[in-house]
Amino acid sequence: MSLTRAIVSCYSAINPLVGLSSTALRLYGALEVFRDTYQSPMKDGWFRAPQLDKRLRQISLSKWEIEKGFTELIDAGLLQIRTERKTRWFQLK
Repeated sequence: MSLTRAIVSCYSAINPLVGLSSTALRLYGALEVFRDTYQSPMKDGWFRAPQLDKRLRQISLSKWEIEKGFTELIDAGLLQIRTERKTRWFQLK
């Protein structure tokens, strides 16, 4: 393992945002805005994001980048997604 990779691995253990792509970081920031606006009073920490794809495209994220960013955030343990009655619910860590 290279020294750079070891350093990134060490810092990502402290802060999981370290080492994420710029797309995933932009997506995480956008989801934080949705969380503050649409948090569910019934579901602790869970929020919905109406018209998410349309709004994320306004900040120049393509459908492919959105899905790739979701995968990256889930793999980093920073995001959970569940679907209930055709509504996607998100939870950021």
